[in-house]
Amino acid sequence: MTKPTQQRSARREKRRGKVRRAVHARRVVIASASIVVGGFLLVGCGSEPAAGRVAPVLELTTVDGEPVALSDYLGRPVAVTFMHSY
Repeated sequence: MTKPTQQRSARREKRRGKVRRAVHARRVVIASASIVVGGFLLVGCGSEPAAGRVAPVLELTTVDGEPVALSDYLGRPVAVTFMHSY
């Protein structure tokens, strides 16, 4: 190899090293942020069991336009799914 070619190769390797360090740093930042956000979400969940507690008053409208209250299903298990659209 000639000297200019060796210099170019050295510069390329130096750039690759910088890019690798930058990618690694980005991954570390993303992982750290994920851990912090996940921790906040877990702390917000609380440790009190919800079984046996009274459900809040909830009145919604079905897709057909009929009003439905959660109290209509007193004593029966209910699964509520909230959906959205843009």
